Amino acid sequence: MSSFIRPQRRPLTQEERALLEWPIANGSADAKEYSPQVEQLSVVGACTCGCPTIDVARGGREQHKTAPSKILADFLGRTPEGLEVGVVLHAREGEISELEVYATTAVKESFRLPLIESLKQF
Repeated sequence: MSSFIRPQRRPLTQEERALLEWPIANGSADAKEYSPQVEQLSVVGACTCGCPTIDVARGGREQHKTAPSKILADFLGRTPEGLEVGVVLHAREGEISELEVYATTAVKESFRLPLIESLKQF
């Protein structure tokens, strides 16, 4: 894992699951094919910079796939704090591997996941 990702072993929160499901349902046709995987995902890493980015893996594995990324969805949204963020859903080797959430402007404090109703195509 990258030095920016700390290992975590836990189930997805309800908010994380919803944010994974939404871009799959509303993203590209390719993204929709990944829908059955969501039920099998757990968090295996979290970003250390203060953003809510998570690495995920299927079937109880302890690390996500590390091959080059295929972008399944790319959206913009707003956090409850009012911060504009990008949301990118990555797959590697045919499996969902990362839910990336990044601030579109420089921020020094931690922030939360965006509100689902704020998401729009990038």
